[in-house]
Amino acid sequence: MCLAAAALPYLSLGLSAVGTGAGIIQSQQQAAQQRAAANQNLQIQHMNAQRAAYAERQAQIAQYTANSKAHHEANLTYQQQVQNNADAANRVYVQEQTKMSETRAKAAFRAQEIYAKSIGAQGRVLASGAVGQSVGLMAMDAERQAGFSLAEQNASVRSAQNAAAVAMEGGYLQNRSANNQAYSRLPAAPQHPTLAQDPVGIGPNLNLGIPTYNWG
Repeated sequence: MCLAAAALPYLSLGLSAVGTGAGIIQSQQQAAQQRAAANQNLQIQHMNAQRAAYAERQAQIAQYTANSKAHHEANLTYQQQVQNNADAANRVYVQEQTKMSETRAKAAFRAQEIYAKSIGAQGRVLASGAVGQSVGLMAMDAERQAGFSLAEQNASVRSAQNAAAVAMEGGYLQNRSANNQAYSRLPAAPQHPTLAQDPVGIGPNLNLGIPTYNWG
């Protein structure tokens, strides 16, 4: 046997060992690359989660701001409606008071006319020169007619007072109903949102922070 032939088994073993070592190194390198890629993915995910949380906070604050503005404007509209309702009720009250004043004034003038007419009638009876029981009866008749007319005037005034009271009560009830309807349309006050929490993960913290807002 020659020396070259004798050395072949050892050469094969050496090449095999070299190949095995190279394979191990390659596997280690691939594993390291995979770990690096996985770690990079985790970092990207963590950064994206931070950005998403920040965007969600901004959206929450924007929504709260919009709701607060809408609620404020609704309150202003409600207050204006209440004022309008009060003005309408007050107009009814003033109108009825004016009508009552006119009715009383007319009744007072009419009463003066009735008294004057009654006195004139009684004076004419006395000036006629008539004597006896008939004179008293004619005077009493004039006074009785005046009483009827005054009673009619008083009834007219009372009727006008009752009508005015009914109208003013109706204005008050209508005002209260309109206020209740306006209040029922008023939206509830918006609640402060619970802002999204900082995500937990592997990788750098972008330090985006929580958007500031004055909740007052």
